[in-house]
Amino acid sequence: MGTPFISFLEPSKLDGYDKTKPHDQQGSHIPRVFVDVMELREGLWSKEQRQSFENQIDADDARSCHWVVYASVNETVEPEVRDEDGNVMRPRKSCTRNTPAGAIRLVPFPHGPLPKAGGRYDNGQLIDEKDGKPSEASSTGSTASMDRPTTFYDGREPYVKLGRLIVAKEFRGFGLSGLLVHTVLSWLKAKPAFFDPSITELGFEQIGASNETEMAKWGGLICVHAAENAAGSWKKWLFDLDPEMGKWWDNGVPTVALFKRLQLKDDREEEEREKEQGKGKKKEEEEEEKGKGKMKEKVGD
Repeated sequence: MGTPFISFLEPSKLDGYDKTKPHDQQGSHIPRVFVDVMELREGLWSKEQRQSFENQIDADDARSCHWVVYASVNETVEPEVRDEDGNVMRPRKSCTRNTPAGAIRLVPFPHGPLPKAGGRYDNGQLIDEKDGKPSEASSTGSTASMDRPTTFYDGREPYVKLGRLIVAKEFRGFGLSGLLVHTVLSWLKAKPAFFDPSITELGFEQIGASNETEMAKWGGLICVHAAENAAGSWKKWLFDLDPEMGKWWDNGVPTVALFKRLQLKDDREEEEREKEQGKGKKKEEEEEEKGKGKMKEKVGD
């Protein structure tokens, strides 16, 4: 495997994506990066876990950010041909293809109600234990209401949700999961206000605030819904298991929640200090240039 590289996709319109068809049968208007995301999901869920196409895309995909890591793979286009004596009649022809190797998704706030401990969910809907049908008002889709507090969540603070972490089977063991996670964490530190609502675009009424201090702003809290058997990896990346969230079943998979808080204040202060240092250095350079100009004037006189 060659040196991997990562592509980023901002929230995008996915209108017209046909859930009943595979990734390579979608319209040309679907962003290439998202098509590659779906190729990876199909490889994991359709082939390895035997799930349907419909469960592989949801309402959060269009409003989320996506990252895909690619690996350069050498593929044979035409095989080598030899004669009866072993002489090469036609050499092997190959080409290098950038193959989707892994993906991750970052969902902005707001989010739907926290999953119910012990609950069983099918494509985001809580299933009624009595009749096996989706319960009313049980969706985990986005809302802006208060929620129950847990060990690391107060039920009110805006948080972003990291998930849909996938690495293709043939590329596991190369550290690509960690590369994707740390890429997203670095991006969040650099752009902490990316998902904050815009007063200019939406206005206070649409945002649900009467003034700027009431606006929802992300303060560094990240949540992960992970398969129970994958929780160890998230702990390795310093996410903490939330015991009060309990365990629930998501499309038949035992699932738990983990949280992590990024320290954004210090990073922002450091960024401001770097800006001030840059301004100071620029001012010194300007003063130095002025000094050189005056020296030249004296020499000319």
